[in-house]
Amino acid sequence: MISRSSINGKYPVRRLGALVEFLDSRRKPVTESDRKAGAYPYFGANGQQGTIDDFLFDEPLVLLAEDGGHFETPERGIAYRIRGKTWVNNHAHVLRPKQEICLDYLCRVLENYDVSPFVTGTTRGKLTKGGAEQIPIPLPPLPEQRRIAAILDKADDLRAKRRTVLERLSSLTQAMFFEMFGDPATNPSGWTMVPIGDLLESASYGTSEKAGDVGALPILRMGNVTASGDIDRTNLKFIDLKESDFERYTVRVGDVLFNRTNSPDLVGKTAIVRSSTPTAFAGYLIRLRTNAECHPEYLSAFLNTAYAKRVLRGMCKAIIGMANINATEIQRMDIPKPTLSLQQTFARAVAGIEHQKDVHRAAVLMNDSLFSALQHQAFAGEL
Repeated sequence: MISRSSINGKYPVRRLGALVEFLDSRRKPVTESDRKAGAYPYFGANGQQGTIDDFLFDEPLVLLAEDGGHFETPERGIAYRIRGKTWVNNHAHVLRPKQEICLDYLCRVLENYDVSPFVTGTTRGKLTKGGAEQIPIPLPPLPEQRRIAAILDKADDLRAKRRTVLERLSSLTQAMFFEMFGDPATNPSGWTMVPIGDLLESASYGTSEKAGDVGALPILRMGNVTASGDIDRTNLKFIDLKESDFERYTVRVGDVLFNRTNSPDLVGKTAIVRSSTPTAFAGYLIRLRTNAECHPEYLSAFLNTAYAKRVLRGMCKAIIGMANINATEIQRMDIPKPTLSLQQTFARAVAGIEHQKDVHRAAVLMNDSLFSALQHQAFAGEL
């Protein structure tokens, strides 16, 4: 994360508004229902959000989140580069660098910038054009800008390669599922089909109590369950629970968390709890606890198959852009029931993959820390 204190180095400082043109007047939002998929990328505050059949821009530009960006966690990225024919909605500022600043360098300065001093709004932070224009930017000579950008690009490539390994390991679990159990859409092994509820000890909703920055217990919310089927604990909130509610609203190793309410594309995200740290779970999640006839690794992997996602999308009830699946509906969903011994063999193989993922996650965290240190050195003129 880069803050104003990070740039008090040897370089002169200019305000962003003096270094770029804002092309915001050319942006145009299109609702998901009205957007026709096409050959051109469609961008918003946090990157590409799909494709569209037309374009608004056709040049190298920098996009900076206006609202809906990761302002509280800028290490996730609040700015990025686009090139070629593109469409941008009204949730990202469109910046065209002037002659005195290199586009690649500008993006590297802004991508992890702590812009909280310039953000307005309480429930949904917004970086207005007026606020963005005031962001201080260190401005070395152009050759130095290009050198810094090139060094950071190379360092970022190393981070990207490590993340690619993690993605491949995640896909390996699904590949192994299909190898051992077959595609559930066709059930080639002829496993008996049963309702998921037959394989559960319980299906419980999380707490509706409000979480905050302090509390006795970390709490898993829908954003902590990733689309790839993992639990991300890097951006946790906290909560206090009454002793009488502890068992009801906490998870244990082997519980399967199902995201019951989200956008239509993300509802049904599923992950298995692997940490023994006492942790609560929020009301938008359902805790699925398997019985002796089902291994939780099998249930979690099944719910993350493309087949299960299609079935779940068909079960959704849509309310104002959000989709919902309740505990009764998920328990009625049919699932193939292979032998418990085969499920256990699958679980042992998954454990090996998870060990490798832990190794690479630790390396990713180290690479991220080194990259952050490199950014601080670069913009303070110490690189």
